[in-house]
Amino acid sequence: MSTLRKTTLHIPCSDPGEESSLPSLWATAADCFRPGEEFELSVDDGLFAWYGEHPGSFPYRMQDNYDRSAAPRDVPAVVLENEFLKATFIPSLGAKLWSLFDKTEGRELLFANDIIRPCNLAMRNAWTSGGIEWNFGCRGHHPYTCSQVCTAAAALPDGTPVLRFYWFERIRRCVVQMDCFLPDGRETLFVRTRITNPNKEVTPVYWWTNIAVREAPGSRVVVPADSYFNAEGAAIKKIRLVFEEGKDETYPETGIIAKDMFYDVKNGGRYIAEIEKDGCGFFETSTSRLAGRKLFIWGNSVGGRRWKNYLSSDGSPGSYNEIQCGLARTQYECVPMPPHTVWEWVEAFGAVRAAPEKIFGDYDEANREISSLISSKISAEELEKILPETRETAVSPAPEIIARGDGFGALELMLRRSRGVTSELMNPHLDFGDTGEAQSAFTGLLEKGTVGKHSPLEAPQSYVCQPEWTELLRKAVRGKDRSNWYAHYLLGTVYHYLGDFSAARRQYLRSAGLEKSPFALYCLALIAARKRNSRDMLAYIREAREMLPDDVSIARSFALMLLWTRHYEELARAYEGFPPGIRANARIRVTAATALARLKRTEEAEALIRNGDGSYILVPDIREGEEIFTELWFTIKEQQGVPRGEAVPPPEIDFRMKARRGEL
Repeated sequence: MSTLRKTTLHIPCSDPGEESSLPSLWATAADCFRPGEEFELSVDDGLFAWYGEHPGSFPYRMQDNYDRSAAPRDVPAVVLENEFLKATFIPSLGAKLWSLFDKTEGRELLFANDIIRPCNLAMRNAWTSGGIEWNFGCRGHHPYTCSQVCTAAAALPDGTPVLRFYWFERIRRCVVQMDCFLPDGRETLFVRTRITNPNKEVTPVYWWTNIAVREAPGSRVVVPADSYFNAEGAAIKKIRLVFEEGKDETYPETGIIAKDMFYDVKNGGRYIAEIEKDGCGFFETSTSRLAGRKLFIWGNSVGGRRWKNYLSSDGSPGSYNEIQCGLARTQYECVPMPPHTVWEWVEAFGAVRAAPEKIFGDYDEANREISSLISSKISAEELEKILPETRETAVSPAPEIIARGDGFGALELMLRRSRGVTSELMNPHLDFGDTGEAQSAFTGLLEKGTVGKHSPLEAPQSYVCQPEWTELLRKAVRGKDRSNWYAHYLLGTVYHYLGDFSAARRQYLRSAGLEKSPFALYCLALIAARKRNSRDMLAYIREAREMLPDDVSIARSFALMLLWTRHYEELARAYEGFPPGIRANARIRVTAATALARLKRTEEAEALIRNGDGSYILVPDIREGEEIFTELWFTIKEQQGVPRGEAVPPPEIDFRMKARRGEL
């Protein structure tokens, strides 16, 4: 019998900390990411390469104050289960499917992490590995990957329980809904996704389902393709899969360096599977809307292995690969979604059990075998029929709310109603609840024409960026909020995001003239940095830090700006003057140690990056591809007389996304 129940996972978790106190305006809409414009592709490949790029995460605040603790915590979860599968979801991690357990074989089908430990790989920084994640909006791990989403319980007409997740994505201004169900007698978990563009404009949208599966020795990825797209250097190329002695690219463990392989699937193939040596494995298949399939590997370089371990519990290898599927053919692109449009699709996930001799020989035979096995569980024709058959449920209210979201869906509904815009495309069957404290400035702006009073020393809880809010803020600063520092500041952040830095600066200066706040000063420092005016940049960030000396977000920015401008002595002095809690921050310690190393204060620099037991500190939010720690280590070793060519960083600090000498 298919069941849905709420439960609690008792699992080690890092402390997520508070969101950053600062607006995420390092990158702005004026900095739209443009990697190389070279395309070594045929005219038939038809990629929307670099369409829809959106740098940064504004208006979301960064989630970058987590640590690497591992204290057991109770985490709310929801379980769908039948006689074949048990699916465990975590609503507070963006509806992540944490575990999919095959009851027939008694084995986990996914890489189910044994800890909730964020690292810096998502749009808002924090991201956790393992399970299945649903990425919508802009390129990258989505803004809600470590946030609560709306969760509800419904049912199909035959009584099959439905677990529903939904949220309003604030950058694309679209609604995402996922209905998950596990019918009696079926060996597949179904996820029915519905995304709505309720806007008048064409919207670039992105969807990739990221599936973490164990990297078992000898496992093979089977997908109907003989080539893949990859950005090598400055060009996007289509590359033939290699099937050679000693290098078969369908075996993930043979990869040394981290790699994306966006498959050019043949004949409309709509599946991907990873099979272990005994013939057992996991598959994903979908209706025709999802065109892309991908394999990501961390690789078996020192850095790749370190990343897998760093994302897991201490001492665990954390070995996994990601098999993925998406709306577009690659992740170098978004897809244009017409205005006032709904797109829907169904994915199916489950176990396959194959004869090993049919999988680990000829690749075409492996594909025939996997295609046949998937079809025996859910044929392409049946999957396509499920889509219309479940539409009535998909547009019906869910009778039980399990968890509320963040209130921004409710705010968007208020905005649309205030403008007399129909809410039909905002999916009236979805209950977005009420707005809360995070939306209070903007509900006040809608209802009273003012954002209200706000303490200049209290971090703003939220920001907005869409044109309707910009219009309302402009009206407010000409009217009721003419003398309100907060309204001018909020309008400045919108201009800043849009790349109108002159207008942003005027609003920040007006805000600071009315009532000085460290947040406006910080933004003025960012604009000064764009103009390469280091004197003003440092003056503004110094004053911001003096106003909030215990704020770790401001302290981190202050330390980085001093490092950029080579004010090494000031940075060393500032570090000594920081409060103990800020001095203990690993990111700040590495920044200060870099300054000390450049001052040739080698012993002090090394002491700063070591713990009391002599081990190296760990930077919780080290970024994928970031090499600040290893570069600092090389500098220290060179000053100690060890040439760079002879120095080998300890594995625990080596996160470089490239191979060492001798690894290739």
